[in-house]
Formats: sequence, structure tokens, C-alpha cells
Amino acid sequence: MSNLQKMIRSWRTGYRFISPMISIQINNTQRVMRNYSHNNIEKDIKVAPVATEHEDHQYEENVKNLILEHSLQFVSKSGWSVESLSAGAKAAGYPTITHGLFPNGGGDLVHYFNIKCNEQLVEQMKTWPKENVKDKVPAQFVENAIITRLLMIEPYKDTWPKAMAIQTMPNNVPNCLATLLSLVDDICYHSGDRSVDFNWYVRRVGLAGIYKTAELFYLTDNSQGNTATRNFVASRIRDAQLVQTALNMNPVAAAPQTLTAAFVTAKNILGINTLK
Repeated sequence: MSNLQKMIRSWRTGYRFISPMISIQINNTQRVMRNYSHNNIEKDIKVAPVATEHEDHQYEENVKNLILEHSLQFVSKSGWSVESLSAGAKAAGYPTITHGLFPNGGGDLVHYFNIKCNEQLVEQMKTWPKENVKDKVPAQFVENAIITRLLMIEPYKDTWPKAMAIQTMPNNVPNCLATLLSLVDDICYHSGDRSVDFNWYVRRVGLAGIYKTAELFYLTDNSQGNTATRNFVASRIRDAQLVQTALNMNPVAAAPQTLTAAFVTAKNILGINTLK
């Protein structure tokens, strides 16, 4: 055990004061140490709280997020790579070797970016007007959400094909699908969708397909103001509305149970249920 480890263990165990001249009593509730000297003058000395395992974990997560955030500025030069992570660590004030905190390398950087964009989209959608979507696809809301999310890729558009390739690697597939499922679920939820029937599955499966095809289309779109991508998304949503109408007219009794089982099985196999 290194000296640093011994110091940390001693620190976690608590503070121990030894003095033949002073009697010490600790109030655990207020974390205040009572100090009685020879002249019986009572003094309060605040004791630093002992770090918990949760706090240690949170500290590490904060460091990692700080490094990842700084790493994004190097993506245009070094791509979604370990080199960007090393440069990000240095920019954040940590040794370049700190990139070892990210076992999936560039995959962890892509995952961080996806989570960050999803969170930003949610904050924006909270301010958008909602539709009554009990029996229909909220076309305009969904279209705006997809376009807004796609445009977040704009600063990294040239490097995004590589990011998409990284996400298909076995170690990165669970995170990729987790963020995609989170994205489509957030869009449906904030659009006002509160369905608990077959429509719940149809909308999310359909929206996931629309987003991924739109993402591919967007990477090749050189039109002014991304007009071609907007038209593409609008067209796919109209197709989804037709599918929704057909399913409402011809419901299949066993379909919800079957699709539910497929979702759960796929998520279990990929380990998505264990991801936060």
C-alpha cells in the first residue's frame, strides 16, 4: 500500500486527535468538535466531513466530464480519438495519460457528445408547445426535434462519419443504442405522447428509424439551410403517419406483447437495461 493510499484510508476513517492537555468531544450531528483547554474556555472547531464512496465516484465523474468537454475542441483536428482525449486532459489541467479513464477511447467521447446533445434538446423541447397526440403522430413537433438534434452535429459534420463507424464497434453498440432509445423516447414524451398501448412502440421504433436515416442523409446534404434534409424528414414523418393510420384501422392483438418481448430481449442482450 502506497503512502498516498494510507493517507486516503486514514482520511476516510476520520480524524483522530491526541493531546494530553486537551479533552475533545465530537458532536456528530453538527460535525463540531468541542475543544476544552486548561482554562475551560470552550471553542468550536468544525471538522471536515469524511468523503463517502458516492462522493469519490461523483468526483471522478466530474473529472471525466471536464476532460471530455475539453476534448471536443480537438475533434476537428484529431477526430474522435485517444489523441483528442489526451489533448482534452491537458487542457483541463490533468496529465495526458488521464485518457486511460476512458476504456472505449473515442467511443466514450462520442457517447458523451450524444448525451450532451440529447440533454440540450430536452431543455429546448420543454419550451415548445405540445400537441394532443393520443391518436396521431405529432408531425411538426417531431420534425422540429429531429432537425434541431441533427444540427447539433454541424460543428463536427466532417468527422461524424467516423463517429458513426466508431459507434458500430461491439464495445460501443450498447451506449449507441441507449442514447438513441433515450432520444426517441424524450421526443415522444415531450411532444405530449402518453400512450400506453401499441402506439407507444410503433412511434418509438419508427422514430428511431427516421432519425438514423435522416442522419445519414444529412451528412450528404449540401443544400442551402439544409432544405433537402428538412424535406426528407417531413416525407418520412408523413410515411409514419400513414403507417400509424393503417395500424389503428387493423390492430393485431398479439403485436404489442410480441414487440414488448422483442424490446426487452434486445435490451437485455445489449446490456442497455444496466445503463443509466
